[in-house]
Amino acid sequence: MEKIIRVLERVKRAFQDKDVREIFSLSFLAAFSLASSNIHNFFGTMMVGHIGEDATEQISAMGLALLILLLFTSPMNALASSSQTFISQFWGRGERKKSLMSFKSMLSVSFIISLFMSIIVFALGDFFMKIFSPSQKVAEYGKKFLSIRVVGLPATSMTFVMRSFFDAIGEPKKHLAFNLSSTIFCIVLSYFLVFGIFFPKMELYGFALASSLSSFFALFHGFLIIKPYLKEHFSVSEIKSENYRTDMFEFSLKNLKLSLPAGLSQFIASLSFLIFMWFAGFSGVEHQAVSFILVNILGVIMLPMIAIGTSLAGFTGRLIGKSEIKRAENLLKNIIIVVGTSSLFVSLMLVILPELTMRAFSSEREIIESGKITLITFAPSLIFVSVSIMLLNALIGLGDTKFVVLVETTLHFLFFIPSLIILGPVMKLDSSFLWGLISIYFGLLSLALIFRVKSRKWIKKVF
Repeated sequence: MEKIIRVLERVKRAFQDKDVREIFSLSFLAAFSLASSNIHNFFGTMMVGHIGEDATEQISAMGLALLILLLFTSPMNALASSSQTFISQFWGRGERKKSLMSFKSMLSVSFIISLFMSIIVFALGDFFMKIFSPSQKVAEYGKKFLSIRVVGLPATSMTFVMRSFFDAIGEPKKHLAFNLSSTIFCIVLSYFLVFGIFFPKMELYGFALASSLSSFFALFHGFLIIKPYLKEHFSVSEIKSENYRTDMFEFSLKNLKLSLPAGLSQFIASLSFLIFMWFAGFSGVEHQAVSFILVNILGVIMLPMIAIGTSLAGFTGRLIGKSEIKRAENLLKNIIIVVGTSSLFVSLMLVILPELTMRAFSSEREIIESGKITLITFAPSLIFVSVSIMLLNALIGLGDTKFVVLVETTLHFLFFIPSLIILGPVMKLDSSFLWGLISIYFGLLSLALIFRVKSRKWIKKVF
């Protein structure tokens, strides 16, 4: 009983930490912004799931196509997040011009790499879908979806960099503005295009077109917001100077050196999850559709964790820039306690209401019944998912990218993928067992990241 009281008192102190409250204040806006930038996939799935004929095939195609895109966009997101290391620490020291130089160099790098990736996806979309799809019809739907959606990839990648900049300087409300406006644009336009209101009925492809257009809408709005920061610190003559171009090149190299390991880590994680969706399809298209629905549910739950992680990286980076190391350490430990405790309540809600949750995404009984079992299997592990996602984003943003790559690569290649092959193609177990495997993976990952925080080896200065 005495131990329980001590644990409860420790949890209470964590919730009362003023820095924790500041992080939650910042991350509330960041989470809302991230939700805004990602929740269109959530609504898109709901729309496509209620079109009637071929709804199951179209959901499955959309899920695979979006995961293929994730394979190429998640490294870009990691590249952007890594730039927070330089931006936040320079900003904390009052060196605003260097912060902005780091941002501008990363924006250029992001555009070049994402353009190259867009060409790859466009050229190999048919190849990817035929490999990972159990159905020719699903592969055809997915190929066309990819060819439309990939057009917006460069714009999406550049908005990732903008979001990371505002998180690094502690102003998430800035990126909330362009994410929210573009999401509203996407959802409204999707409704018209998917169901054929005022336009020809495009179903799945209507959502793909609306998503691509909304990416450019977000980019344009983001440039309008960030333009005053750039005008304040850079004159036209300075931008044209030789020193400016040299500095840009040097910052690009520094950013790449720090961020490429994080990009590789995210690429490996996305590839593993794509393989997971492929194996889930061995049990039938409905199991693949269920897995994609759960990915959407998981995505909405993970967004606050990503926001807390990025806000934590920016805030902690500024503390390190001011040499307040002890305060930064205590903040990370308290955040782990608060996030872990809060996620237990979310798990409980999903376990209590599995059928209601699945009905929101599909009207097909087979999908609902299969999804209930899988959701109940996976929901209790959300504490591990939440802590892992939060710490991954925090450590990447703080520059501890080599460790992140090491731990994710080890877990994926020595545990997750071999176990996935055994449970999927070899034993041919259904998706509920595969989601149980994901629970174990996140449990191991969360333990590795918590021990890293305790070791203090994540503390790095870039100047």
